[in-house]
Amino acid sequence: MDSNLLPLITCPHHPTVTLMVEQIEYATDGTIERGYLRCPHCTRRYPITDGILDVLGTQWPASIAQWVNEMPPAAWAYERTWRPLALSLLSGEQFPLERELHLITELAGVERGGLMIDVGCSNGLYARALAHACRHHGANGFVVGIDLSRPMLLEARTRARAQKLNISFIRASAQALPFADGSANVLVMGGSLNEIGDIAAALAEWHRVLTPDGRGVMMSLTASPTPVGRLLQSLLSTGGLQFPTITELNQAFADAGLYVRDQWQYGIVVFSVVQVFDEMA
Repeated sequence: MDSNLLPLITCPHHPTVTLMVEQIEYATDGTIERGYLRCPHCTRRYPITDGILDVLGTQWPASIAQWVNEMPPAAWAYERTWRPLALSLLSGEQFPLERELHLITELAGVERGGLMIDVGCSNGLYARALAHACRHHGANGFVVGIDLSRPMLLEARTRARAQKLNISFIRASAQALPFADGSANVLVMGGSLNEIGDIAAALAEWHRVLTPDGRGVMMSLTASPTPVGRLLQSLLSTGGLQFPTITELNQAFADAGLYVRDQWQYGIVVFSVVQVFDEMA
């Protein structure tokens, strides 16, 4: 974990309060390996172990989908099996990872730098793409990956370190991001909206955390237009997955105070670029 990120991290229960360092130990590369941060307001202590900050504590998965993500074999297999093929299968056209990641980083505008957060990062695929793009553009900033699943975060950290990328990982909820209001230039999410549970609360956090000119870039899945697709999604919904229609998705953005700047749909795959609605405009 990058020690330079510490002044930006707040208590998820009191997002206006910056966490204080209680104890930290550094790895040989200068990153934080273990320690504790503490909220001076509520005195909660948050551990850092294996370089990952945990502001979530004991929280049981809320759905079957989230339970699966807690399994180390699922974390190991995610990018080795399903993820490289996912968009080609779901969009109905050739959609390799290279195309997806180029689209995400271009839409995010990473050259502006600042705080960039991959929400529901899984193995950190989008976080690594952001870090590579920052390196390419010479942008100054911090890339952070956030997820509920510690096994996913451990795999994400291993992959980032193998590529010598400076990415910090935090176990936190998408509905309670540990950052101050208006602190993030970029928020990205790759498919996690469909399984995080309370979509309205998660999007409200995007509205809270994004800077006035910040960008949120999201890849999500919508309701299938075919009977077979709807049947399959109905079965998956019993495990906690949600598949809103494009109309419902855009209404959720609007209800959260986010406006859709651009949007593209490929089969049931939708890419959305959102920004905070400017009431003065």
